[in-house]
Amino acid sequence: TTKSRPWRSSVPPAGPIISVLLIGLVLLSALLYYRSVKIQRFLEPALALSQPRNEFAKRIGRIFEHIFGSRAVEGIRIKTGTIIVKRSLLLTKKGVLMPEGQQVFKKLGRFFLMLLQDERLRSEINHILIIARFPNDGMKIETLTERLDVQLTASFVQETLLRMEPELARSFAPYFSSGAQAMNLQEGNADRVDFLIVPSEYLHIEVLEKLEK
Repeated sequence: TTKSRPWRSSVPPAGPIISVLLIGLVLLSALLYYRSVKIQRFLEPALALSQPRNEFAKRIGRIFEHIFGSRAVEGIRIKTGTIIVKRSLLLTKKGVLMPEGQQVFKKLGRFFLMLLQDERLRSEINHILIIARFPNDGMKIETLTERLDVQLTASFVQETLLRMEPELARSFAPYFSSGAQAMNLQEGNADRVDFLIVPSEYLHIEVLEKLEK
């Protein structure tokens, strides 16, 4: 009878196994690196486009803080380049200017004047849209008159803003427009006026040119 071979003699040498493992690790590292480069190339344009928009909002925020102060103002807040003002802080339900509303309009006028007098910021602003809100109730016929009143309110807010700051009216009136827009009550109270600062395409032109290169 032949003797059985020891089990250790059937185990391959350690050298080739380690070499195969190292080759596998190298290939895995190369694959992960390739995937990371692809992800980075995908994210770079998005990050590059969002960066100037974020800086644009920060510069607006600094001017807002300069005019209104660093502390929160009741009924007024800024959110990503939009000034949101409680409508009842400006006007009564009948559309009459509130006493404290006059001071708010003066501060808003100084804010927008300072904003548009900055040549760099002005080149990055397309227009400033003043939006008065009304509740979204499925466009019922009986509320059409109320919606027309909201449209008139938006126009009145624009006229009052420009009247309170004559230099703003003389030099930058074409930048402003007004309108009314429905708002779902789930998104908040419709008792508000939004001053939406709409950026121009120029804000991203330089970044796009760099990405093309």
